[in-house]
Amino acid sequence: MLEELKVRDLIGERDRVFFVDAKDTANVAALKLRNFKVRTTGVMSNGEMVGVVGHTDFSTKVVALGKKPTEVKVHEIMSTTLHTVSLDTSILACMDLMNDHSISHLFILDDEDQYYGMVAWSDLQRKIVSELKYQLKMAQEYAFGPY
Repeated sequence: MLEELKVRDLIGERDRVFFVDAKDTANVAALKLRNFKVRTTGVMSNGEMVGVVGHTDFSTKVVALGKKPTEVKVHEIMSTTLHTVSLDTSILACMDLMNDHSISHLFILDDEDQYYGMVAWSDLQRKIVSELKYQLKMAQEYAFGPY
């Protein structure tokens, strides 16, 4: 059931967690995001999670202002308001948190409260659509028999 799904069910095991360093320049961070194939990632400083940076930050805080990406540090453009969830947070609770704060990403903390990556609205969408399709199929089979 949808209300029983947890972040842990959504993301599975991670062997690599993506992040950029607060001291990276904007161009280096943008290249990392491109190589990671993500739009947003966590920002770390001295092993601690300190912020979040994404494509919008590069476009609105660097490019749109005519700044040189090689001269702007990530700590100057990152957002520092961090909304976190645990591996055992329900997907519905994640959706509520995202809606309440008008955000599209949440930081995941593992069982030792360490940064474990991020969960995106698009991750939730994919899982919810998949689950709803499955539930619809089960309901149809219950009502009309297997195909």
